[in-house]
Amino acid sequence: MDTQQYKYDVAFSFLAQDEALAMELNDLLQDRVRTFLYSKKQGEIAGTDGEESFNAVFAEQARLVVILYRSGWGQTPWTRIEETAIRNRAFEHGYGFVKFIPLDEPPTVPRWLPCTQLWVGLKRWGAAGAASVIEARVQELGGEPHQETVEERAARLERSRRFSEKRSHFLNSEAGVRAAKEQFEVLRTEIERLIASVKGSASSISLHLKTAEHQIVILGLGPGLSIHWQYHCANSLDDARLDIVLWDGHPPFPGIRHFEKPTKLRTESFTFDLLPTEQRCWVQSGTPSRAYGTRELASSILKDYMDQAHALNANR
Repeated sequence: MDTQQYKYDVAFSFLAQDEALAMELNDLLQDRVRTFLYSKKQGEIAGTDGEESFNAVFAEQARLVVILYRSGWGQTPWTRIEETAIRNRAFEHGYGFVKFIPLDEPPTVPRWLPCTQLWVGLKRWGAAGAASVIEARVQELGGEPHQETVEERAARLERSRRFSEKRSHFLNSEAGVRAAKEQFEVLRTEIERLIASVKGSASSISLHLKTAEHQIVILGLGPGLSIHWQYHCANSLDDARLDIVLWDGHPPFPGIRHFEKPTKLRTESFTFDLLPTEQRCWVQSGTPSRAYGTRELASSILKDYMDQAHALNANR
């Protein structure tokens, strides 16, 4: 048992697209253990040297570090700092203070993580189960989670209700619909920019973009990809969604005639939403749900299209 005094019981490390999950876990834990979640601790870091502050949290101040891991973690500026601090600490003390939650399918963890280190399967446990595993590990490391009081539970409920009201008002307003339409245009512009970048860096990969109102089509790798934003009211996002469909051939598009009806090969759907951090994002349907910023989603769409098209062409 570790008898050292820590400022935090749990510190979360994650990519921006997984902030919604980090916040869900944080909310399940924060009234029983002391947590560090960057988006909720900006006031503590403001005015300090960011790298030094992050190093201190992950190298010394947190009893347990929970990493929401997917490909790309450790490659962004902040997660690179966090990874360095974690590995330096592990060099001295081992990896007992780290708990990984893999989010890729199939689940993966970094090659440098010892095979004896266990990780939490989110698909099996769910967020509530993962929070229980994290809390149990805090106790194993010498932490003393306390039983939530009636007052603390009431405060947590009040925070949740206030955000739910704010989110509902946003999603059922002209401002919410306008924000979603604006972000769809940002998505279109970013995909166009990335396609131009691909042409400059990989001349043999020829991607083509077609656009119509509320629709984007990407071609060039055999199968086609359509991105369709649809909503039904000017003041509500109820039943509104962004559908991303991989087609066998050219997707349906204004002015295009098909001798044979194109076949859908794969469909993903996203909804426009508001996170407790005030971030407006696209949330992927399914479990676990993932939240993407618009530019992150554009990058993910193109990478996934290239991967899926390559796999299909290789099997033909």
